[in-house]
Amino acid sequence: MYDSHIFFRFTRLFDYAHILLLIFPVIFLISPANLFSFKALIVFAANLCLTAFGYMYNDLEDAVDDYHDPEKRKRNPVASGEITGNQSFITNIALLGAGLLMLAYVSSFVFFLGVVFAFVGFSYSWRALRLKSTPIWDVISHVTSLGVLQFLITYAAFRPLDLHATPYIMIIVPFSLMNEIMHELVDFEVDKETEISNTVQMFGGFNVRKLLIALSVTVIIGVSIIVLSLSPQYRVVGLAISLLIVVPAIYRMNVRVTRLTHEK
Repeated sequence: MYDSHIFFRFTRLFDYAHILLLIFPVIFLISPANLFSFKALIVFAANLCLTAFGYMYNDLEDAVDDYHDPEKRKRNPVASGEITGNQSFITNIALLGAGLLMLAYVSSFVFFLGVVFAFVGFSYSWRALRLKSTPIWDVISHVTSLGVLQFLITYAAFRPLDLHATPYIMIIVPFSLMNEIMHELVDFEVDKETEISNTVQMFGGFNVRKLLIALSVTVIIGVSIIVLSLSPQYRVVGLAISLLIVVPAIYRMNVRVTRLTHEK
């Protein structure tokens, strides 16, 4: 049996937990009265479990490949042999089951969205399909699972899906898309040598600076729509929350882009 330190390394919790905390500001913007509710904690915990499942299953499927890369082997406890394939499988099933069970408690529709979330995460990594190595589908599946579905689960837990969800998606999609593109750009030369097929490889690279500008404009439009749609009593707080989230996120993305372009 592996210890708790290895378990937390396996979940890669610190890669996404801080991002999932943004679920609480989102809940405030879509349903202020429910911010401190038990349901809010359930939705957060369920998203955490399903996201952990996606990351952990990816490491399980990548273990054979990661074994041959010293850095990736060090990060991936399945590749390093610290966790067996069976232990990994059992942990994945436990987290998946826990996440879906919590969503079933919220509503049948939210449970359905959770099933879709899990399926997309599974398809992203499953070696027989491996959407992450299929141009265009790699980006679509990444944005869908690590972004859109996390949000839709949260949104649908507190109000029926409607057009008011659109500006939130206008914010979420650009950041998730940029993260995937940046990841593929960082690994561009390695992926080229190993003949890995993905969207960046298919297009031979990206003008990542122009992409960042275009996506930043989309985000700003989305924020503006959200703030203007809030009732006057929440508008100032909504604007403050939006700026505190979006401005640092765009700044950090710009730093990453600058570092990447300078390295090239």
